[in-house]
Amino acid sequence: MSQMPQSEGACSFSAMFGEFKDRKLEEEFLKNEFNIACKYVRPLAFIMGFLFFLFVIPDYYLIRNKQIFYTILASRALFLLLIVLLCFKIKEVKHYSVMVKWFTVYKIIISCLYLFIFYIYEAPNFLIQTFGIITIIIVFFLVPNRWINLVVISSGFCISFFLLAFLKLQNIKPNEFSAAVVFTFLIILLNSISSYRINYYKRLYFQNSQRLLKVSVTDALTGIFNRGKFDKELKKWVAISKRYNSPLSLVLFDLDNLKNINDTYGHLVSDKVLVGITKLVLKIIRETDIFARWGGDEFMLLLPNTQEQQAVQLAKRIRISIYEHDFDVVGQVSCSFGVVSLKKDDDITSFFHRADIMLYSAKNSGKNVVISKNFPEFLN
Repeated sequence: MSQMPQSEGACSFSAMFGEFKDRKLEEEFLKNEFNIACKYVRPLAFIMGFLFFLFVIPDYYLIRNKQIFYTILASRALFLLLIVLLCFKIKEVKHYSVMVKWFTVYKIIISCLYLFIFYIYEAPNFLIQTFGIITIIIVFFLVPNRWINLVVISSGFCISFFLLAFLKLQNIKPNEFSAAVVFTFLIILLNSISSYRINYYKRLYFQNSQRLLKVSVTDALTGIFNRGKFDKELKKWVAISKRYNSPLSLVLFDLDNLKNINDTYGHLVSDKVLVGITKLVLKIIRETDIFARWGGDEFMLLLPNTQEQQAVQLAKRIRISIYEHDFDVVGQVSCSFGVVSLKKDDDITSFFHRADIMLYSAKNSGKNVVISKNFPEFLN
């Protein structure tokens, strides 16, 4: 939580796979898609399985050989059973990538079952079977999956069908066969283009949303959280700490003698110092810590599940790291720290006020020190 996801620059999009080239950004997008897909993927899967099973009705009237009919019935029933199993198991899936793998396997299964049924059919009608292929392909593109998977599975399904039809059916008219091939692959092409464009614009929208989110909650100079975001996090973690009786510590610190740096080197140099301090702190704190720029040269560190003594030790490490760092033309700089831990009778205002008092004490104690009421530490 110390930094927001990076999504700068143009939409880095893989033309071959229809995905972000940035794997971290792609994972964030898929996580968001998973939360959306969970709302409709189960009913869509069940409808697909139920429609596939309903084809047993025309099978009953068209197939005279009962053994073949029962084989086909068993195949359709098996797929419906697998779909029902999927609808129950999908609730346990935690990652979009796992769901994609499941649907890829299921699409392969339904393709194989359709081809198997077509192969054992006594006298299949070529055009009717082609319409069935087209319907299944349209459904394939409605079910969440990777774009490249959709194209490969659909194309492989159609190629296998037409090869099997060419070998099995001897009375197909060449013009009907050619028209079926052209229109079927035209359906795949149109669905592929449509799916690709949807994928692209969904990812572009997601990336732009991430940028807007980043701008709204981060400090423009340092890239860490801004005051508004920190206020929300502070309110949330104070409530959590009180509810579960878990420790929560707060560190308020600022740069010593910022005015001297501004007067001597200018504001651009002082900005670089603030950015440099931010980078040093980010290397030390945990991923779960909330780091924000409070304003000017003041920074805030909210440390969930951290006792005051641990917070003091962390602040000492940060102080030393900053003090020993060479900030180019400025050279050596220092920061003063105030550390407090949440009390039972604290609210947000009193919690912050006590940290502010500790920082004020650090300034009055000669600066470049960490001050905590229970664990004082001065720089000798």
